[in-house]
Amino acid sequence: MLTRRTNVLLEEEDYLTLVYLSHQEDKTIGELVRHAVKKTYKIKKIDNREKILLKKIKEGWKFLKNPEIPVDYKALVEYGRKY
Repeated sequence: MLTRRTNVLLEEEDYLTLVYLSHQEDKTIGELVRHAVKKTYKIKKIDNREKILLKKIKEGWKFLKNPEIPVDYKALVEYGRKY
């Protein structure tokens, strides 16, 4: 089930390549991108260092779950630059 939406800016040539492939393979551009991400970046085995990193990333976003607390966007950007 798809649960996250993202926005990606591409060079014109890359976009046209995806359009061409989507017509050739009868798939959406989203399907092509999801397949490429899985093929290229899927973590086979998560070691301890990666588990710690994933935990820190999740903790960094926990304040977004409570809309009553104002979001400090500058701090959020600085946090994202650490990784």
